Amino acid sequence: MRTLRLVLLAAACVSVVTLAGCSKGNDDQKKQIEELTKKVDALNKAIVIDANGNARLATPTPVAIAEYKQYGFGLPVPSNVKVTAAGLSGKDASNDSGSVVASSGGTSLLLVWSKANPPLTSQESVVGAFNVLQSLTQAKFEAMGAGQGLTVDNQPGSYGTFVTRDVKGTIDGVGIIGGWVCPNDKRSYAITVTGKDLDPVQQSFVYLTNGFRCESGKTQTAPAATPTPTATGTARPSATPAR
Repeated sequence: MRTLRLVLLAAACVSVVTLAGCSKGNDDQKKQIEELTKKVDALNKAIVIDANGNARLATPTPVAIAEYKQYGFGLPVPSNVKVTAAGLSGKDASNDSGSVVASSGGTSLLLVWSKANPPLTSQESVVGAFNVLQSLTQAKFEAMGAGQGLTVDNQPGSYGTFVTRDVKGTIDGVGIIGGWVCPNDKRSYAITVTGKDLDPVQQSFVYLTNGFRCESGKTQTAPAATPTPTATGTARPSATPAR
């Protein structure tokens, strides 16, 4: 890999010269040259040459994580992801009730919170979120399993998993719902993560529940469970350490 960049640049330059010699006055081929030049620039940024002349791929810049804390709780989201809040019974969300939605990397998030006396149990929150989502989307969800192996910010919770199928009966979407109650303000929460593929949905669910905080700014040390739909229609929670 010592001369990798030189080889790439030389090959690109040969291509540019060849195109230029055959395409004077041709707008389409000029655009090809411009696009090729952009690709060369991108390669320059992707390859790093050290002092010894060895080449390696540059380390990508990590996406910063921000804490969404507008309503008192803390939810970790990438800083480049837009979070939209809305009310449950009215137009605007409040500390007493509301919802936030976000989408990134092929997965979608819906977090709902409410304050009642007495608070909704974690199981009631999961069932309620399932029914609301099914009503809003008019889609037919197939429940896969449920359990109580979830912990969010040191609070016990419940979860449910479901799938959607296409007209041929093939699974074309998966979802995980988690529910819990925060003791500091007696608010009940339900988080739903959906997507086409199970792995990114699971990873997002674990990440979000591991990082959720009943009070924004506080450190969360409890593990969160990973509800896993299986081919038999059951679900298993497996604990993942918090980060």
